[in-house]
Amino acid sequence: MIGGVDALKYGRLSHVDQAYLRLATYRAANATLIEHQASIGLAQAWGGSLVAGRRDVRRPSGATWLDMINDQAAGLGGKVVAGTPRDSLYVLDVLYDRDGGKRPEMIVTYTASYSDIVFGLLTLAGFTYPPQLADLPVQKMWRIDRTADYGAFQDAARSRVDLAQIERHWEDILWITGFIHTGAVRAYDVIRTL
Repeated sequence: MIGGVDALKYGRLSHVDQAYLRLATYRAANATLIEHQASIGLAQAWGGSLVAGRRDVRRPSGATWLDMINDQAAGLGGKVVAGTPRDSLYVLDVLYDRDGGKRPEMIVTYTASYSDIVFGLLTLAGFTYPPQLADLPVQKMWRIDRTADYGAFQDAARSRVDLAQIERHWEDILWITGFIHTGAVRAYDVIRTL
């Protein structure tokens, strides 16, 4: 099939595979593609690349591919997850380890990517996080003031936020958020531990 073409001989293909086809080169290429796509008029009409959503593709083997896509339909990065753990444990890792593009301001996910801890950490990290919650009547919502009128959410907001506990642990909360933000620890490890 390759005949006498030197560029397609086994030695050359093996060299290309070992020297160029690796994560770092894929990420660099993806960053260039994200940047170029952002300059296309149609992609700009879709959005300013400040909203990102997470989707997943489950494989029969039990592996899951988590993918972060911005509002210009550019894949910002992804992560292969072994097994089927709760998706929310990986949202921050995918966000902080994106290949390129602007840092999204808003993260849109569905119920499987929601947890109170992830909601808090995303908020502390400066992201807006309005998860699309399924089965809203059975969701646990929180309030600070038990006497406040929450209108249609009056019955749903049945749990109370303990501000004194937050104040007691505020320094630890900031340390954890800082460690995740700087990459000193993986968000997955922190969230799983908490």
